[in-house]
Amino acid sequence: AGLDLRRVRGETREHFLFNAGAFARERIAGGTQEFAGLFALHERALAPDWRLTLGARLDAWSETDGHRRETDRSTAAVLRDDHYADRDGREFSPSAGLVWTPAKEWRLRAAAQQAFRRPTLNELYRPFRVGNVITEANAALDTEHVTSVELGADHTRGALAIGFAAFWNELRNAVANVTIARGPGTFPIVGFVPAGGTGRQRLNLDRLRVRGLELSAEWRATRALTLNAACLYNGATVQRSALAPALAGKRLAQVPRHSAALGAEWRAGKLTLTPRVRVIGRQFEDDENQLILGTVAIADLGA
Repeated sequence: AGLDLRRVRGETREHFLFNAGAFARERIAGGTQEFAGLFALHERALAPDWRLTLGARLDAWSETDGHRRETDRSTAAVLRDDHYADRDGREFSPSAGLVWTPAKEWRLRAAAQQAFRRPTLNELYRPFRVGNVITEANAALDTEHVTSVELGADHTRGALAIGFAAFWNELRNAVANVTIARGPGTFPIVGFVPAGGTGRQRLNLDRLRVRGLELSAEWRATRALTLNAACLYNGATVQRSALAPALAGKRLAQVPRHSAALGAEWRAGKLTLTPRVRVIGRQFEDDENQLILGTVAIADLGA
């Protein structure tokens, strides 16, 4: 059992709207978040080969001093001065896990939990622009919730260890950057969007479903050399969104469906080398699945 406390205070202070060689406006936006949590974890052996774990958290959160002020740098005129209502809430997060060891080489496990996430200060209060993609914050974002279930198995025989896991997550009110305007033109919420540009806002999606499989293996080839490999299938799709109905059935932005890694560890006296190659599959940069990020291979070496 235990207690944790967290306080986050953040503020962006930036010049924006670059025009004729200078920034025309200044923005100050931010707020404060506070979290207090009580948690307990109980683990018990039900039998020699069965072990049960039960956990629970009770969190209280609050958000205060949310603000956003924008001024004209040349005239000091106040163009926007928003002060958002304080918010607070409480969340209960239970969890349970069960491990069965039917034989020395086998370990089977199951787990389920519920959890929450409050949107960050960045998501609540800070808009940003990358190129001609303008993304607005949203101080009215609701709390994200997830219900998760995972089943797994591990098998070890001699120098070889193999692992398998299947997971299913149901997310409610997940925060996403949702397209609400396409330029050129001036639009509510996002303002002016240039030709070829996109206006987005952080919004809650009613329901997401994330299902997947993970495989891993490790082989101690010699006392000095160990090889390891892992692959992941991660199917993350939007199930329902009242604010953006067209997103139903779309894949979640910036989440690859396939990824894999292959690595090794080689020890030679005081020297250890750890080469690794990772492959990250194709994904979409945007919520509408129009902008494709191609497959990436990353090779690195540690010594």
